[in-house]
Amino acid sequence: MSTESLVNKEAFAPEEPEDFGERWRTGALLLIVADASFVVALSFAFLYLRGVDTQASFHPGGTGVASLWWPWVVTVVMIASYLAYRAGLEAHEPGRRHFLNGGVAALVGMAVALVLSVVQMLRFPFHVSDNAYSSAVWVLAAANVFHLLATVFLGLGIVIRVHRRVTRGARDWHVRIVGIWFAWVSVASLVGALTVTVANGTVGCPLAPDQPDPGARSVPSSSCSNASR
Repeated sequence: MSTESLVNKEAFAPEEPEDFGERWRTGALLLIVADASFVVALSFAFLYLRGVDTQASFHPGGTGVASLWWPWVVTVVMIASYLAYRAGLEAHEPGRRHFLNGGVAALVGMAVALVLSVVQMLRFPFHVSDNAYSSAVWVLAAANVFHLLATVFLGLGIVIRVHRRVTRGARDWHVRIVGIWFAWVSVASLVGALTVTVANGTVGCPLAPDQPDPGARSVPSSSCSNASR
């Protein structure tokens, strides 16, 4: 008996594009689930610490709070970018460049959101180590910046691949997998904006007269009164 008859030739047959494309899609979804667990846990910890607020230490005063304008503007820009990507995806045909307009618009939008997120962090009226509130806000903002860096990288890559027509045929599913990531980071930004909004509604800025804190940095009164604008 020859050895060839003992070999299962089907096991070595080339896979269909849909098969390994499905595995890649499953892997991307598992990555998103893991990342979502982190975002949800961070938001839960943020709100839990605010609810417990042992000895009023969550935000004892003396420092401002994060502006609500920035996270919501960033979120709106990210959602608009995803919708642009989605519009390009609906016009996309394997091997053709109909996706490019929506893809480029989405890429530019995510790049703008990245710049806005960095500016937001530079304008925080507190340091990361000031209190529990400041630490949580910094981590939420840093997580969003990480998401945006990854999104800009993926968006640039997929636009270049479509422009060069590398995604046609068996590789067409690349475009759709990146679209899943665009959708997720927009949802994550929305969760972060909602978390900061809820937390800001229950913290104040100035110290009470009978609670001096000589170690706190001085903050202009305008940063307290305008923090939620």
